[in-house]
Amino acid sequence: MRKGTPVDIQRIRHVLAGVTFPAAKWQLIIHAEDYGADASTRTDLWGLPAGTYDSVGAVVAALGFTAPPARREYRAAPPAQAAGQDLPL
Repeated sequence: MRKGTPVDIQRIRHVLAGVTFPAAKWQLIIHAEDYGADASTRTDLWGLPAGTYDSVGAVVAALGFTAPPARREYRAAPPAQAAGQDLPL
């Protein structure tokens, strides 16, 4: 598996947004050609195994793109400690 950047995955999703699924590899390639996809996208789609794909997610998975791990949310800063009370002298 190769790691796809979020930009790679978004590029494939954007180009294939209008495809009616399920779709065969050749249909994806024709759609990308009609869309005017860039050379990188066309190369990726030509590299797909022959077959029928049920969704854009299936295409992305077949390309071997893995989404980067989700970023953990930062925890909120701990509450500020209360200042010491002024004691009478």
